[in-house]
Amino acid sequence: NWKFADVTRSSGLSPLEQLDAGGICLADLEGDGDLDLLVNTFGAGTWIFTNDGRGQFARTGVLNPNRCGSSAALADMDGDGDLDLYIANYRINTVRDDPEARYRMAQEDGKTRIVEYNGRSTESPELKGRFSVQGKGRVRENGEPDALFRNDGAKGFVEVPFTGGTFLDESGRPLTEPLYDWGLSVLFRDLNGDRLPDLYVCNDFESPDRIWWNQGNGTFKAAPSSALRQISMFSMGIDVADVNRDGRDDFFVVDMLGRTPRGRHVQIGGVPPYELPPGGGEERLQFAYNTLFMSRGDGTFAQIAWAAGVEASDWSWTPVFLDMDLDGFEDLLITTGHERDAMNADVMERADTLIAGKKRSRMELLRLNAMFVRLNSPNVSFRNRGDTSFEDVSDRWGFNSAEVSHGMCLADLDEDGDMDVLVNNLNGEAGVYRNNSSAPRVAVRLKGKSGNTAGAGARITLRDPRLPVQSQEIMLGGRYLSSDQSQRTFAAAPGGSERTLEVRWRTGKTMRLTGVLENSLYELDESQAESVPESPIPARVEPWFEDVSTRLGHVHVDEPFNEMQRQPLLPWHLGRLGPGVCWMDADADGWMDLAIGSGRGGSLGVFRNDHKGHFQRLTNGSLSRLLARDNTGLVAMPGMLVVGSANYEDGTTNGGSIRIYDVIRGGGGESLLGPQASTGPLAMADIDGDGDLDLFVGGRVIAGRYPQSPVSTWYRNESGRFRTGERFADLGMVSGAVLTDLDGDGDPDAVLACDWGPLRILRNQKGKLEHWTPEVIHAKTGQRMAVGSLQGWWRGVATGDLDGDGRLDIVASNQGINTRHQASKQSPWVLYHGDMMGIGAVELVEAKLIQGREVPQRTWRMVRSALPFLAERVAGYEAYAQASVQEIYAERLATMQRLEVNTVSTVLLLNRGDVFEMRELPAEVQWAPACGISIADFDGNGTEDVFLTQNHFTTNLEFARCDAGRGLLLTNDAAGTLVGVPGNLSGLVAYGDQRGCAVADFDLDGRTDLVLGQNNGPTHLFKNRSAQPGLIIRLVGQASNPSAVGASIRLVYGERRGHEKSSPDPGIGRRVPPPPSWDGPRNLRKSGSAGPEARRP
Repeated sequence: NWKFADVTRSSGLSPLEQLDAGGICLADLEGDGDLDLLVNTFGAGTWIFTNDGRGQFARTGVLNPNRCGSSAALADMDGDGDLDLYIANYRINTVRDDPEARYRMAQEDGKTRIVEYNGRSTESPELKGRFSVQGKGRVRENGEPDALFRNDGAKGFVEVPFTGGTFLDESGRPLTEPLYDWGLSVLFRDLNGDRLPDLYVCNDFESPDRIWWNQGNGTFKAAPSSALRQISMFSMGIDVADVNRDGRDDFFVVDMLGRTPRGRHVQIGGVPPYELPPGGGEERLQFAYNTLFMSRGDGTFAQIAWAAGVEASDWSWTPVFLDMDLDGFEDLLITTGHERDAMNADVMERADTLIAGKKRSRMELLRLNAMFVRLNSPNVSFRNRGDTSFEDVSDRWGFNSAEVSHGMCLADLDEDGDMDVLVNNLNGEAGVYRNNSSAPRVAVRLKGKSGNTAGAGARITLRDPRLPVQSQEIMLGGRYLSSDQSQRTFAAAPGGSERTLEVRWRTGKTMRLTGVLENSLYELDESQAESVPESPIPARVEPWFEDVSTRLGHVHVDEPFNEMQRQPLLPWHLGRLGPGVCWMDADADGWMDLAIGSGRGGSLGVFRNDHKGHFQRLTNGSLSRLLARDNTGLVAMPGMLVVGSANYEDGTTNGGSIRIYDVIRGGGGESLLGPQASTGPLAMADIDGDGDLDLFVGGRVIAGRYPQSPVSTWYRNESGRFRTGERFADLGMVSGAVLTDLDGDGDPDAVLACDWGPLRILRNQKGKLEHWTPEVIHAKTGQRMAVGSLQGWWRGVATGDLDGDGRLDIVASNQGINTRHQASKQSPWVLYHGDMMGIGAVELVEAKLIQGREVPQRTWRMVRSALPFLAERVAGYEAYAQASVQEIYAERLATMQRLEVNTVSTVLLLNRGDVFEMRELPAEVQWAPACGISIADFDGNGTEDVFLTQNHFTTNLEFARCDAGRGLLLTNDAAGTLVGVPGNLSGLVAYGDQRGCAVADFDLDGRTDLVLGQNNGPTHLFKNRSAQPGLIIRLVGQASNPSAVGASIRLVYGERRGHEKSSPDPGIGRRVPPPPSWDGPRNLRKSGSAGPEARRP
């Protein structure tokens, strides 16, 4: 009847009234079928109360003495049939409230350590491990070690030391000291799919979350950094669900990022910006926002909170996945709020001003704390749309109470089969939410054997032919300070009884129940159910590609350069755009050699093919010299390599925009002297139709003048010398370029990707490149627009015949949707640029159109530092957050130019003649910024596939590293529908800051191989070992274009034609696959700017 009575005293739990209690966990610890109680306290340990079966509790033990336990979780971690216990510990008090804190430091083993605190040795038990020294002598206070207890039957819970061999580091070595973390939550759950309970521990502050893979022998091994590339900074709570119903568990961790523009500008105190190291990517970084980890099925996860729309929920504590609307997809509830708004940057600055240079008493410090008012923030509800994205339905579902809500748990309070919600509100009444869903459901409870009567760790799966396969796991504890009822509820489609219920118990036994009825509760008993053999874990599949990068042994070099000193409000770094990569037959021996660009401080890498599948680096002459400028684009000419040379870092017009290398003889020199613009992409084709190869040089950026449009130029080849053909001052910042016959008239057109600009198409009209703005039709919405209206952060472009209609289609890489830079037609991201201070510099203002107002996107801390005159106009963080950029900058904004971005997805434009059909590439493409693009038949089935390089590490100080990609292969169904291939299947996996990629058959086995470059990281070479081998066709052109660049090739099988394949860079043969029952093509058709159409039988 939804009436509750307080039975604390009458049930024997009155001792708890004298304690500062934290998290609780209800579980059957004795195996007698009733629920016992564990209670964590602040300083008094973890109390165990056993239940006599009549609702009376007796204290039977205290664990974790003298520690500050927060949350707890139980599971059979070692497979012996009983429940083991993990307790996340925080700290009882903090030295931040001690105005008289004094430290003595000393050098030990070459490191600065704190050896005394207030005159006491830090080797004393209560101070051991408590302090560490960060950069510039900053004292960091650490938390307490957590506690793990193994259930040894008659001996009860026995604490397992962290240094006793149970916990192993990433290399498999036992830990040598405890981990002093600020533990808030802990969860036992099989996260990597090996059917063993793993551990995830959420930690506050700079103590990173701990992820432990269960090894199946009673030990836990730290998950490798590649498993999770980034984690939350202030991790409060975690929950697990199969978000996209692909059969793999994903998980979600909450942090403190504000949901509103105001929250993101004001509640940022204590999160200083820090410079990310260039390249790298091996380290696991922390960022202050929610994180959603999507399983790839190989023990690694992609963090996609921004793409899913769940990156922010204010100061959050407990996340719970629960299928509220019973549609088969689990939704998300989050509790929020805090007693003190301690992240308010205005208040923090006022407090810092009051205490600066003054000694304050303890009472005065407490009064300062009172300046931080209570943060009553609404709880949050996100509905799972079923496509890896969520929508905010807090108001619609009624889960939006604005209080300080901490713990949350689930229980079927009214026995109607769905889970109701209970919330613990700090210093307030508990929140009780009745689940009013009326959709059909199936509820399941388990009765396990003695020692694990709730069936903790059991996997329950419901198969309903009209819904996606649903699976959940029974857990005990695992929520922030909270513990659920051990029941699971699943959606059921109305009518029918074809449903099947499966249970896989922690013991390894499985059971199956058919004819499951809707609106029913099933209680399944492990001892009585019929057992069937458990299905084996699928064997590892041999990947399509083999990583043979050791045959190169190449690591890209790019010396650090602080461009933010020149333009402090740049959205990202522009001095780390390489490397480019290029296949070429440098020595004309029929085997593909490889060139890899370098940054400043390194040298151009040219690798000669030894005809045995290996490479030797050439170091003769100019190839051994260290570069003073970054290489950019690379294109090959017969016997020569043309390399872009960027002046972005030095900013001078001295020297050439390209260098031309004779790689065999070792010669090289600068060409095209004196441009203001820093060189970007290069492309070569016979633009003027005179039979030789001309050169297009894209202007990427002007040093110190970003984002002003640099000049791009195509150069006419006149007897081997490049002369200016045509200059383009209005193209914008060109980041990608390809010359190809897009309109099918036999001459090369230009397709350009532009940063803060559109995709541009320059149609070749008798040797003159003219703007062409064909119409684009969105495949899903039917919306029509001009191609020039697709304003994006375009990074690369490539063409290929992806639907087999004989016309070349366009793939364009973009920022993707999994970053803070979210933009759309309705809510574009805006950049104002100009000399607002009148000093000859280019200042930048980033904004976003939200509900009709352009609101600032950079923090007040950064803007105030870069534009100090604003301190007189803007009172502080709150005033800045409430204002539009028009109100902040007033008349100065009118002097600036405006750019906007309204398209962030990486897309495919299918060529329909005079119009293009736009398709956004699959979701996993959009989870990371894409850059390089290679189009080729990677699987040997006769259709063109796509490979994309991914990631973007070179963000500014305030925005997170974009690292959810590993490079992605997309296979083609012959009609232009592209599907992502998991990395563990393709074998194409790289974790760095990827840039250029290129394809060739370097070992002449008839399969397409791949190389990809990474900024400040190793170059990856992948050998294709599984594709159906095909033909290698080499075109021989005239002396001025010996490789017939610009030609297109198409096999004709009777009445059927294969996909159009354009001739790539010089010297690269095209692989063309035969049909399954091939006895030789009837015709080989060749056409294009390299000559007239010809057929060869």
